Amino acid sequence: MSTLYARFVVALISLLTFFFGRWRRQTIVARVHALLAPTITTAANGTPITFFTPDRTSVYWPRNGLAAEPDTLRWIDGFAADDVLYDIGANVGAYSIYAAKRKGVRVIAVEPNPFSFHVLARNLALNGVLGKVTPLCLALGAGTEPGVLALSGTESGSVGHSLARGESPAGEGALALHTQVCRLDTLCADMGQPPPNHIKIDVDGIEHEILVGAEAALRNPRLKSVAVEFYTHDQPVRDRIDALLDDFDLAPTSAGDRQDGYSDNRIYVRPGVG
Repeated sequence: MSTLYARFVVALISLLTFFFGRWRRQTIVARVHALLAPTITTAANGTPITFFTPDRTSVYWPRNGLAAEPDTLRWIDGFAADDVLYDIGANVGAYSIYAAKRKGVRVIAVEPNPFSFHVLARNLALNGVLGKVTPLCLALGAGTEPGVLALSGTESGSVGHSLARGESPAGEGALALHTQVCRLDTLCADMGQPPPNHIKIDVDGIEHEILVGAEAALRNPRLKSVAVEFYTHDQPVRDRIDALLDDFDLAPTSAGDRQDGYSDNRIYVRPGVG
């Protein structure tokens, strides 16, 4: 029904502007688009967050996104005000904004999908946290090199993308987008970003590569915890990451509490670091 109503509105605007010249019509449509720019405010643990929702997929985040991961919210609630969070796979910025508004922490929000990144930047402005959150439109991985991001679509807030090294083609049916891949350690050592106290990773299948590229950050005694979202069926990946983080004295304390049957979160902490 919502699709039918939307098509009716589009048809009505087309009809009302039919007799205008090309550029006048285009200007009117652009102004209507700007005036209709949909936003909605929701709250997580009493913290109001406003979302820009320009397409159907982005509506998921104010409707379900934060509520789907109460363990992640509790984890962020334990941060100190002077902590630094790296939100890797920040999408439209829900958790970056929550951390900045709720705890006042500094956030480095990394999102390589430019369609989601556009909404991320808009959401930061809507919530008044541009001074707290640094948005970076690039991918993190095990090396600093070109990469190809295979997107499942152009809607903001979407998931299910994949990253290939070098000039490898995207999968069949995917939208291939050339991007820059960077090591997290390079961001800190060569690009002036602060080392993290906390790292949140919500990507699609390259969690281990990102951690390999964060060796110095993982070794840094400033690091307190790492949260990783896994596919529930991918036990070998969990085992690899458990072993890698164990080498840096980071032990799993939570298997998360998502009930979607598709993914869950695991939080690793460094004992004795508060």
